[in-house]
Order: sequence, then C-alpha cells, then structure tokens
Amino acid sequence: MRRTLFAAPAALAALTLALAACKTAPKKPDHDAPLPPIDPTALDRSTSPCEDFYQYACGGWIARTEIPPDRSSWSRGFAELTERNARQLRRILDAAGAAKTPPPEPFAKKVGDYWASCMDEATIEARGLADLQGEWARIDAIQDRPVLADEVARLEAAGLDVPFNLTSGQDAKDATQVILLVYQGGLTLPDRDYYLTDGGKNVEIRQRYAEHLRKMFALAGLPPAEVEANASAVAQVEKALAETHWTRTEMRDPSRLYNRVDRAGLEKLAPAFPWARLFDGLGRPDLRAVSVTTPRFVEKVGAMFESAPLESWKAYLRWRLLTTMAKARALPRAFVDESFRFTSASFSGAKALRPRWKLCVDATDDALGFALGEIYVKQHFGADGKERTITMVSEIERSMSDDLGAIGWMDRATRAKALAKLGKVANKIGYPEKERDYSSMTVKRESYFRNVLSAGRFETARQLAKVGKPLDRTEWLMSPPTVNAYYEPSLNEMAFPAGILQPPFFNKAAPEPVNYGAIGMVVGHELTHGFDDEGRQYDGDGNLRDWWTPPVSKAFDDRARCVADQFSGYEVLPGVKVDGKLTLGENIADLGGLKLAFAAMQAARRTAPEGEKVEGFTPEQQFFVGYAQSWCSKFRDEETRLRVVTDPHSPPRFRVNGPLSNLPEFQAAFSCKEGNAMVRPEGKRCEVW
Repeated sequence: MRRTLFAAPAALAALTLALAACKTAPKKPDHDAPLPPIDPTALDRSTSPCEDFYQYACGGWIARTEIPPDRSSWSRGFAELTERNARQLRRILDAAGAAKTPPPEPFAKKVGDYWASCMDEATIEARGLADLQGEWARIDAIQDRPVLADEVARLEAAGLDVPFNLTSGQDAKDATQVILLVYQGGLTLPDRDYYLTDGGKNVEIRQRYAEHLRKMFALAGLPPAEVEANASAVAQVEKALAETHWTRTEMRDPSRLYNRVDRAGLEKLAPAFPWARLFDGLGRPDLRAVSVTTPRFVEKVGAMFESAPLESWKAYLRWRLLTTMAKARALPRAFVDESFRFTSASFSGAKALRPRWKLCVDATDDALGFALGEIYVKQHFGADGKERTITMVSEIERSMSDDLGAIGWMDRATRAKALAKLGKVANKIGYPEKERDYSSMTVKRESYFRNVLSAGRFETARQLAKVGKPLDRTEWLMSPPTVNAYYEPSLNEMAFPAGILQPPFFNKAAPEPVNYGAIGMVVGHELTHGFDDEGRQYDGDGNLRDWWTPPVSKAFDDRARCVADQFSGYEVLPGVKVDGKLTLGENIADLGGLKLAFAAMQAARRTAPEGEKVEGFTPEQQFFVGYAQSWCSKFRDEETRLRVVTDPHSPPRFRVNGPLSNLPEFQAAFSCKEGNAMVRPEGKRCEVW
C-alpha cells in the first residue's frame, strides 16, 4: 500500500537511469554537476505558459534531449539525479570491492563482494549453466505433490513468486500487529491484461512471449520436444493465474485487499495445498496470522496444485528461476541478450543493453542497500538538506492544518479526526538512525547467481521473522540512496531518503520559491497521500477504519470523481488515454501537494523580504517553473503504453498541466484568463484539498 512519488520504468528492475545523449551538445554532460535552479535553456518561450505550461517550462529540454539508447525514458529530474547518484555509488562500491572502505563499516566486505560478483562477467560466463542446472536438478527430481510443495517453499524462501508473493505487514485493522500478507503473483508479463485481453498490442506481445519462452528453454539446453512442452505449460499456468488476479484499479481498494484468514482460513480456501509443508520450508511452522489480498487467487492455486499435471508445475518452476536469473544478468550473455530482446520489443523500446555497472549498482542497493546507504550518507548527504527538509515538512504540515480548518465541505466531527491524524504523521528524513543487521546473509564472490538467491533468502527470512513480534516503527521501506519518497498509510508516516534531497528537488543554492516548488511539492504530495482516496481510509494510528461521516465521505467522493474524469480525458498516444481511476490517488496528491507547498511558501514570504526575480520570473512564477522543470521527461511509445496499463502515476506532462489548470494561484502568477487551455472552466475546476 506504500504510495511513492515516482514509479520506475515498469519493464526494468531498478530506478537507475543512463547517460543522456544531447542533439545540440557535442560534449558529454557532467552528471556530477548540480542542475541550475531554473534552467533558461529548458524553456520554450514561443509557447504561452497559459496554453501549455509543460511545453513552456520543458520544451527546450525536450527538443535537445534524446533518450539514451539503453533507456525507455529519460527525465531532467529523476533520471539525471539518479545518474549522479549511480556514479557516486559506483565509487563507493569500487572502493568496497577493493577493500578500501574506511572503517568502521561492519558490512563493507559483503557490499564489496556482492558488487564484485555482479561485475565479474568473465566468471559468470565461465560458470555457464552450472548453477542453473544444479537448481533445475532438484526440480527435475520432483515425483509427487508433497515434494513439489517442498520445492515451492524453497523457491519462495529465496524470494521467487512461485506463485505467491509473501511478505510481512501490519494487520490493516490492528496496526499494532505484524502478520503475513499473501499477495497475488506468479506472472512474468507486467499485468493480467496482457494474458487476457486483445486490446492494444496484447496479441502481438503474447506471440512474442511464446517465442521468448521457447528461445530461453532452448538456450538452457532442453531438447526441442521438451522446449515446446515446457513453453506451452508455462503459458497455460500463467494464464490460469492471471484469470484470478484483480485489476490494478481493484488492487487500490484497501478494504477489498483486507482478508484476514489466518492458517485455518488458508486451509479452507485451498484445502488441497499442503500449507504445513510450505510453512515448514519457510522456517516458520508456527506462523498463524495471515491475510490474503485476493482470495480467488489462493483458491485457484490450491485447485491447480491438485489438478494441473506435475510436469506443468515443474516447467513453471524451471521458468520462474530461469527468467529471474536472466533479468538479474546472473546467467551467460546469451540469456541476457534474449531477455533484453523480448523486453525491448514488447515493453521498453530501448535500443541497447544497459551498462552492467549500472545494473550492479542497483542490484547491490537492492540486496544491501542500508549497509551501502550508511557509507553513502557519510560521504554525500549534508546536514543542510536534512535540516531544511525538516523545516519545510513542518511548514507544509502547518499549511495542511490551515487547509483542513478552512474546508467548507468537512463537518466538525470529521475535521477533528483529520486534524488528529495529521498531528500523528511521523516523518523520516535522510536516513534511519537504526542500522540493519546483514550478518546472517551469505555473500561469496565466486557466484553471483548464488548471491542473488542468498539475498532473496535473507530478505524473506527477515520479513517472516517480523510476524508476531512488536511493530518496529523505526524501519525504513527505502534505502538512503533512493531517489524517491513515500507515504505509508498503515504507519501514517512519510519518508524522504537522502537520495532525493539533492538538485533539482532540493538545491541549497536555489531561490527558496524554487525549492518550495520542487522538494516542497514532494513533501506536500506525500502528506496528501494520507488523505487521498486510499489513505483517507486509514486513521492516525494506521488502522483501516471509516472515520468519516457519510455526508463528508460523499462530498470527498464527488471531488475525487472530478479529478478522475479530468485525467481520463487526457490522450497520451493516439487512442491511448490516461486511466483516471488507476491514477486517482497520485493525481489528488499532486493537486494537494502543489496547493500546500505554494501556501507554505507564501506564509514564509510574509516574514521575509520580497524575493528577487530569477531569469525574469517573480517568486510565484519561480515556484511553478521549479516544479515543472523537475518533471521534464521523454518516453518511448512502448514505455508509454506499458505505463498507462501499470503505473498509478500520470505521465509527467499531465502531472504538470493537469493540477496547474485547477489552481487559481498558478493562473494569477502568469495572468492566465478564462478561455486559456491552462484555465479549467469554472464548473469543471477540481479541488479536493
């Protein structure tokens, strides 16, 4: 249920983005240099800010920027900042790999060994299929359903969804309890619709996927008859699983996802599945507290466990291991190339394989991100970024309090509970105070394949160990170097990792209005998530509970419907529109975040001297330009189509123009008039918070 500011390119495994090519600049850009507070070269002054503000703020950048060949998208904000971060992290990792990390860093050796094993392509090629064949031998040896259950448990313990997605989390109706959460999972394609509908390019993608399955099994050494049988079995199993998945819009309803069944309920939902063997294999035979997100998915898995041919299950397990390791690039280059070919043609449109070092930066951060983050914070995170963000969070929370006090559609009882929830929001800024203990993770340089499985086992065991124990509210859900932010409703907390507290989001050299428009909006966005269509269903303690009176709840729904309808009208490609229901929470958060950040800026300016113009912009204009320029982006068509199906965030153009067209503050700043495209008609203007 965590709500983030930004979603990674959905066809890729991690956030780090590659070097931008530039049509007009022959020199390679310096990615270690901070971005200017307001970039005049990014502007398109031939476009009226009142007609298309995104084009006005970003048109120059869009015209001169090419998406790097190894990327499906590129952006001035997240991509360029993540590129700088990746280079900083690589220097740290190179030092750790060479045992040159300054002490005391207790897990520096594990960080260095994991990084070195990932970077050692020669050893990966030399090991060939040895590691995969060793794992497959266990699958090949399965002769009955009980042993099949043991192998499912072993792979689940290593972090593979085969087919369950298992993690720990709070009981949605008693946030003091940590329970096991069983999510729907087990698919290779990004969404159920790719298996079940013929819209868009889905038929073509399914044909490519069938070919991809055959090629990958052939590369793994199966004879032609077994290649066809395995590929066909995988497609059938995954389609059957997809038929039970709820849609992404349905998965946005917290009440729908809460189904506390416990162990007895699991056995009732799927009596044919040997749950005791699964929990024994996971190392938690005593685990009893369980909630499932999608009961019909669990029912189907149980029925398939009993009825589907044993050879179909074995093919499916082989495939899940094979594709996971190919995407991790823990197999020889032929597998990597084929995985890239399929992903590029179907989902990303990337023209070249991503440099290995960038993948390994992300892989090490995924596996040991909090050990890596300790070193990163010491070297690259200044106190000024944390202190200024703390101040800005307080200012924006004060704006939210003022806003709640002035909203006419909220009655006294609901307002009091909303203010109580706001007062309980916990804020995490920069990095955790408590270190994560990686002492139980095994990392050895000789096999990256085994290290990937070891990292999965560590994280699964760590998650399962939390079930039944007191809730740890100090835990972070993102590592310190992450260029993102989140709000978690079950904890009623916001987090802003050190990675995002850099230009263009926070720039200590920038005029304050620019920072309010960039990092201030980020803070306001995450805070608004606590009161969006999902977050509003949780109280101040993180419990899923209806604390709204019926008239106020209806008034909220009416305002939210306005936002959903507005964004559903935006066309991103010919015939392809934004899904206003899927993106509703993020659109509400963008609209609220801008309003709160602007109010906080204006409140601060009342006690400060009048700001100076920058690049000809007044302080109010600087706020909006600073916001828009942090979202300048380009996408390949394949990536755009994928995001419309899978991403709860609207495309950046509409994240800028959509909310701004509802804000009188924006229209006043640029003297926009009724009839301009950036001014929604009086009866169609949307406002939630």
